[in-house]
Amino acid sequence: MSADTLAGSSSDACSNLVSSDPVAASDESHECNNSGDLCHRDGSPRVTELKSLPVDSGNETPDTDKEEEDLRRRKSVSKEKGTKLLHRASFKRDRVDRHYDKLPWLQGAVSRLLGLKVAPISMPWHRRLETFSVTLWMTTFLLLGLSATSIMIYMFLYTQYWWVSLCYLCWYIPDRTICNRGGRRVNWLRELRACRHFRNFFPVEVIKTAELSPDHNYIMCYHPHGILCVGAFTTFAIDGTNWNQTFPGLTPYLLTLEVLFLMPFYRELFLCSGAVSATRQSMDHLLGTEATGRALCLVVGGAPESLDSHPHKLILHLEERKGFAKMALRHGASLVPMFAFGENDVYDQVDNPKGSFVRKVQDFWMKVFVIPPCLFMGRGVFQYSLGIVPFRKPIYVVVGSPLHVDPVKQPTGEQILALHSRYRDALQHLYDTYKHTYARDPSIPMEFV
Repeated sequence: MSADTLAGSSSDACSNLVSSDPVAASDESHECNNSGDLCHRDGSPRVTELKSLPVDSGNETPDTDKEEEDLRRRKSVSKEKGTKLLHRASFKRDRVDRHYDKLPWLQGAVSRLLGLKVAPISMPWHRRLETFSVTLWMTTFLLLGLSATSIMIYMFLYTQYWWVSLCYLCWYIPDRTICNRGGRRVNWLRELRACRHFRNFFPVEVIKTAELSPDHNYIMCYHPHGILCVGAFTTFAIDGTNWNQTFPGLTPYLLTLEVLFLMPFYRELFLCSGAVSATRQSMDHLLGTEATGRALCLVVGGAPESLDSHPHKLILHLEERKGFAKMALRHGASLVPMFAFGENDVYDQVDNPKGSFVRKVQDFWMKVFVIPPCLFMGRGVFQYSLGIVPFRKPIYVVVGSPLHVDPVKQPTGEQILALHSRYRDALQHLYDTYKHTYARDPSIPMEFV
């Protein structure tokens, strides 16, 4: 019922009372004003009062993209007042119902039956391209190396094309150390339109806080690792964030596990992005020459940190990681702290606290196979409930100010510890400065282990 209709009904009711019984009409009109000010004493409607009726905050069900922020705000208000947040089950049920109501009848009925949040059929074309780009990236990462190895073995043992596998093996063996010798960058592949779609899926934004001169080399220390280092990959492995325009004169390199360059065909694709291995030999090759303007992105927490990547936690593996400080001292490379707000939000992960059975199995697996077995969960291509596709959550990669380091050929333990402590303080300051601007929940503390 609209405000005008309700106001008209109130006016008619008050007019009828006045015409039938003046005394009763006066009492009822006074009662009406006390209960909600729906009409004046003379029977005229008070429309402006109806538009500003108070809303029970416990029954709000905002249909916006900021429902989580609104929920945190209401929780904070209720905590300050010492009251409970009402009707949470109703709030969640109404939000799910609104999603299903937007779908066609048959699609909505099947979705309700299966308990899936199915994507609407009428989706903008650019969003479909973005989802396809990210899905292709995930499929390549998870399946290309294993499937290519299986096909090569099958062709060599069971088909007449055994010579194809043999030729690839003859080329693969001498080329296997290219990841420690600067890689093999293909710029046109880094600049494909699909890279832009990949970046726009989340999206990923680079926040520049200081100038980086191309007259120096830099070790760009990236935090946190997340499940798959989405922000680091988008910024350094593909030209999705306009790196050349943001930091002109700097050549980006993404440093990652050497084992990823052992998988046939996947290594060729990964090398084309400019990625290299995160080994001492690789960093010595890039930083040991007289060339400048090289920006090496090192995910300091490494693979173990991915096991602690949860949306509502921030655990950084830094206390025992001092090799990057030693490398910076040996080559005089500047250390640049970077923090990616939202990196831990693009995937959910099974709860695996230290000492649990799940964590023990994961630690054992990682010691044997190096690659961490993260039990993560995202969304699907045509539904939002489960799958390997990451969630559409924005990632803000904040690039801090460089810490300039004087070269020391043989750094002592005290010098390494001093630089490590200096870097840790700079990282904490970077997070505290920008968390209220870019973090989804600024109250989450940063924990170093």
